[in-house]
Amino acid sequence: MNKLYHLLNSGTVLSLFLQVIPITLLTGVIYAVYRCIYMKRHGNTVRWGTEIMRWLFVCYLTGLVNLILVPAHLWMYIWANIFVGYSHKELAFFSGEFNLVPTVVKLIAGELTIGRWVLKMLIYNFLMFVPFGFFLPFVSEKINNRSIWKAAVTVPIVVEVIQPIVGRSFDVDDLVLNFAGIIAGYFAAFGIRSLTGSPHRKAEK
Repeated sequence: MNKLYHLLNSGTVLSLFLQVIPITLLTGVIYAVYRCIYMKRHGNTVRWGTEIMRWLFVCYLTGLVNLILVPAHLWMYIWANIFVGYSHKELAFFSGEFNLVPTVVKLIAGELTIGRWVLKMLIYNFLMFVPFGFFLPFVSEKINNRSIWKAAVTVPIVVEVIQPIVGRSFDVDDLVLNFAGIIAGYFAAFGIRSLTGSPHRKAEK
């Protein structure tokens, strides 16, 4: 138990993902039960491909929200109290931290060197939103080559505006990388759909 606690408290990217897995799985189970009951009551034909993609999207969104939109250290605070009865972490709100200068500008100005940690954060902020763009065309008929650009702009802005409120930071790098991740994910999905000849059918409600 102590080893698990220390792993969760290590501050690594792996530890952050492990912290949100329980709530993600719980949400996935609840959603699956809800969809089964809904489909049975309404006598809808189950399209397994669509339902699986929806389930994965719900699980992904749950994990994403808990990683970036809940108060910083929330889950470590909870797990620490469960494992050891207290936590060294404090929940903070309205941090007021803002980074309005892109990393590339700081690199050019010589104010920053792109070490391993900085590179990891840049890569992870891109990869974190790739699934968002990838799942959207499979779960919503409203997403197309035009609307994806609106979603890719709006979602990162909303996320970054909320983050300082929950003790995180507004970072212009995140805006750019989250946008790029959504667009990359969408066009990856678009390419797969084109190769497989999968039509964009209307999703069930």
